[in-house]
Amino acid sequence: MKNEEKLLQFLTSRFPAKGPVRVGIGDDAAVLRASETHDWVVTTDQFIENVHFLRRSQPAKALGWKALARSLSDIAAMAGRPRFALVALAFPPRTPSRWVREFFSGLALLARRHRVQVIGGDLASASQVTADIQVIGEVRRGKALLRSRARPGQAIYVSGRLGLAALGQLLARRKTTRTVLEAQARKAHFTPQPRVELSHRLARRGATAMMDLSDGLSTDLHRFCRASGVGAIIFKDRIPATSLPPQLAQRLQTTELGLALHGGEDYELLFTLPKTARLPRRLLGIPLTKIGETTKKKKIVLVDSSALTPFREEILRPGGWDHFQKPGRNKNR
Repeated sequence: MKNEEKLLQFLTSRFPAKGPVRVGIGDDAAVLRASETHDWVVTTDQFIENVHFLRRSQPAKALGWKALARSLSDIAAMAGRPRFALVALAFPPRTPSRWVREFFSGLALLARRHRVQVIGGDLASASQVTADIQVIGEVRRGKALLRSRARPGQAIYVSGRLGLAALGQLLARRKTTRTVLEAQARKAHFTPQPRVELSHRLARRGATAMMDLSDGLSTDLHRFCRASGVGAIIFKDRIPATSLPPQLAQRLQTTELGLALHGGEDYELLFTLPKTARLPRRLLGIPLTKIGETTKKKKIVLVDSSALTPFREEILRPGGWDHFQKPGRNKNR
């Protein structure tokens, strides 16, 4: 399989949405007709050892939290309210019982925070840890925010700070933190915060399309624009990248912009608004940054808005995470 996008295109054509399925394969979550007033929002997300995480470098409690956070972020991206979770967990037979209890402790902590009931799942033995978390949420009928509803001439925003979780991943093998930045990065990587409440606030303020940033802005933005049939101009100097001390950037062989564009696992929101919409710089204490605009031309370009000369366009290509790319292409995981 060439890449994840090609596989999704095949699956979308093979399993089209019909009947009570309002939104099927291809968005952050599926949307099912539930009643005259509400729809169900359903998602599932795998969390696999040596693919998504290294068990020796992360506490079990943090892994339980993150396993659920990934699915909650999908529900948030649809402006849904998460309600129920099913947890399937497989682990090697000799795994200490304390590790398993800690995993579920971390998961339960995040579930309580978002009032999610764990209602079942499955347990199995395997050669490595694999968690598959299904979350069921709800949204008012017809009000789910889709990634396919952006239109040309709209403002593109992101929430939060990008690249911090990717930095935390690069630093994850350290047992201690040396600076405030390193502590923030580890926290962002170990315990991401699903933007559930923020998504509802943005929906009420007129957001037209939305998705969560899990695989890196460069990759997710392509998916977003492709779903909506638009292109984008992105001002690279406006991207809210994580500031890196030069010595740290050199040692890690990365850049602030590289982490923000390609790092992934931010679990922030990418969304569009009409240009006339008013949005504060912060909502719920979370920064909101306008990084560009959608266009009719179906290409995504980076420009520097502070340049004194006319814009020099640079084509932005997907550089984030893709499970089916050749080894070495996914440089930030």
